[in-house]
Amino acid sequence: MSVRASLISFLLRRTVKKTMSNFVDPISVRARFSTSPKKLSAKVKSERLDAGGVPGSWLSKQNASTSKVVLYLHGGGYVFGGYGSHCEIASEMADLIGGRALLLDYRLAPEHPFPAAFEDALSSYRWILDEGYKPEDIFLAGDSAGGGLSVALLVSLKKIGLPLPKAVCLFSPWVDLTCVSASIGRNALSDCMLSPGALDRFKNHYLRGADPRDERASPIFGDLSGLPPTYVAVGSEEILLDDSKQLVTKIRSTGGSAALSIWPNMPHVFPILSSVIPEGRLALKEFASFKDLHA
Repeated sequence: MSVRASLISFLLRRTVKKTMSNFVDPISVRARFSTSPKKLSAKVKSERLDAGGVPGSWLSKQNASTSKVVLYLHGGGYVFGGYGSHCEIASEMADLIGGRALLLDYRLAPEHPFPAAFEDALSSYRWILDEGYKPEDIFLAGDSAGGGLSVALLVSLKKIGLPLPKAVCLFSPWVDLTCVSASIGRNALSDCMLSPGALDRFKNHYLRGADPRDERASPIFGDLSGLPPTYVAVGSEEILLDDSKQLVTKIRSTGGSAALSIWPNMPHVFPILSSVIPEGRLALKEFASFKDLHA
């Protein structure tokens, strides 16, 4: 574990974890964790757009190809997150696939509970297809709640007969909103960012009484056969560790291709810190190699 990663983990435990474990008002949490957009490299171009009725942003390097796209679904417990927190990782993903990223601003709970986020993800993917992108030139990526949303989108696309993306990249995906995985209790103290209480609060604000086993909320209960090659990165001490393990195991059990990369002691969704910690950059390189293997 790098010195920088150790310092980040220490700071997260002292600040973010405490706030997420005890919040009452999700709007105040959103305000606290909303960040001004990071100053992107001068080589990165950002452009707002409407993607099938859902706001979002194109992110790409100057003069990058527009023939390939990665749809990025951000995390934040379905309550917060967006351009400010995820523009950097989305632009990194655009560079990795040799095209541009669509970072989606899907609707957030509690103002827009389940299945609003799922509906927005599906609408934006339909829009990408309508724009003329070929399935082999479309990629999907997401972290935490956005990772679960990504898998839910795949399950739905398959069910309704729409073409699936070329490959998928997930960071610490939250795919089971029943929250019964053993690692939630086992790693409650070791996780430097999330807690069982935080998951309960996010789940309750998002579901608002809906069935947590609905595959649009918890895709681990859906049919995961026939999914595109999927790369999953997660920290060894996360409470969501078992979500990643179960997801990869289930995909493999159906004959699918899935890679699970468990990183010792890394914080939740560590690859979004790729500009700060070396482990984040290495995880992105791993996905790039995985993607090329399945080209």
